[in-house]
Amino acid sequence: MNSHIARQLLMKEVQNEFGRTYPFLKIDFSRGRGDKQVSGGGIQNNGGVTGVGHEEGVPEKARALLWDAFGVKDDMKVSELEVLLQYEFGLPAQVLRKSGNLWLETRMTQHWTLREQNDHGHDIASITDF
Repeated sequence: MNSHIARQLLMKEVQNEFGRTYPFLKIDFSRGRGDKQVSGGGIQNNGGVTGVGHEEGVPEKARALLWDAFGVKDDMKVSELEVLLQYEFGLPAQVLRKSGNLWLETRMTQHWTLREQNDHGHDIASITDF
């Protein structure tokens, strides 16, 4: 499988896996913070999960990357996860929080934990779902 396609599949599955655990958050690889532009080359071989060999292994590799390699937990800060994702994929990554029908940047609250962000998104949804 082409390494570019494998990279895209892994990124998509990382987004899906993250969203299953944190339904009011999502990872966006298409936005960057500030004016920085990062070129999207290949995945850098920096000790992370790289070189996805076939489609069947992609979900398992995504789970291993998030939960084992990155150690994603409820008390991880948004900014920490964004740095890990950018390091692994060589692309700007941003965690967005659901607010009604919109996905908002977490720039002003990037020091919050993933659990705090997700709970806040849940609270907003419960207010707007009456």
